[in-house]
Amino acid sequence: MAPHPIHLLAEYAAPRLLLLFNHVLSSEPVASAKLQAHAGKCIDLSWDAPALARLPGVLTALVPVQNWAQGHWRFLVTPAGLLEWVPDSAAGAADAPEAGLKLAVTLDDPLTAARRALRGERPDVKIEGDVALAEVAAWLLKNLRWDMQDDVARWMGHTPAEMLRVAGARLRDALQRWRPAPGGAQASRN
Repeated sequence: MAPHPIHLLAEYAAPRLLLLFNHVLSSEPVASAKLQAHAGKCIDLSWDAPALARLPGVLTALVPVQNWAQGHWRFLVTPAGLLEWVPDSAAGAADAPEAGLKLAVTLDDPLTAARRALRGERPDVKIEGDVALAEVAAWLLKNLRWDMQDDVARWMGHTPAEMLRVAGARLRDALQRWRPAPGGAQASRN
């Protein structure tokens, strides 16, 4: 079957997302140091979105693919304590390193995922493989945060960064108060 457009875009999206993740990693020296000990090992990230797989048959008729709500990316830990994306073509090569760690993420439907993210909750992640690397991955998932305000302040200055932070906090609070009521009507919590 033909690949899903999401999988085709992954080839272009993964390196850009990885740049952002490596930026966050490099801004936290402890995180980079923890990863340096595992240089040369691979981390396999796979995801499953069962809610997306249950979309109406019209959508699956438009995009005839199998398992389009599932995906897989492989990353190599570099000697600098950062990650490098390994394309699918290189991952299947005979000289490609074995996965030291496998992370399997189960994604909710987009609205539930957004709601959980606003509450600071993370998706369910199953971790298998190298115990020491799994401990580092768990630490990263728990402790690594992007200081977006600091990045904006470097680019635009502290006052605009603070204004954006306040606007973002107000938007987050408004979205947390809103919730769909049973039957499709909108309601808000007080």
